[in-house]
Amino acid sequence: MSEYILVGVIVKTKGYKGEMIVIDIPKAIESVSSDIDVKIGYSEQFARKFRLTQFKRYQKNGNLKLKEIDSDADANALREHGLFVLKTDVNRRKNTYIDHELAGCKVYNIQNNELLGEIVDIMELPANDVWVMRTETAEIPLPVIDDVIKSVDIEKKEIRIELMDGLMDLEM
Repeated sequence: MSEYILVGVIVKTKGYKGEMIVIDIPKAIESVSSDIDVKIGYSEQFARKFRLTQFKRYQKNGNLKLKEIDSDADANALREHGLFVLKTDVNRRKNTYIDHELAGCKVYNIQNNELLGEIVDIMELPANDVWVMRTETAEIPLPVIDDVIKSVDIEKKEIRIELMDGLMDLEM
């Protein structure tokens, strides 16, 4: 598994000195360290290394400045590219997860340790996130609330839930 994570996508420039705007930053990422090496490209495997000198987050977006980029034209060449950062250079919010970490996690019933299914999708909704669990027969929406999600172990790719009445009757 890669040590880099996708922080967001560069969509446009800001000003004329090479500053760029990054969108779709996951809620789990609070900030990114400055003065670090990052990768920028359509995928991590085909990305080029740059030196990040400044990163400021604003809601789901951020402003980015790279040492090697000092003009609007150079910055425009990186539009639609992903920003990949080492996991160790990302400051995360407590008890939050990035979508790709949850995908494929096995979901177990906390009462009897029964395997219920696996996480296949994540929906970010205004009230709370919803993780979609695929069972043998259906896709079940799991509200990400303390009454349902009891533990998450990303290393083991395991999630333990408490079944609320009627939860397994819901289908998407």
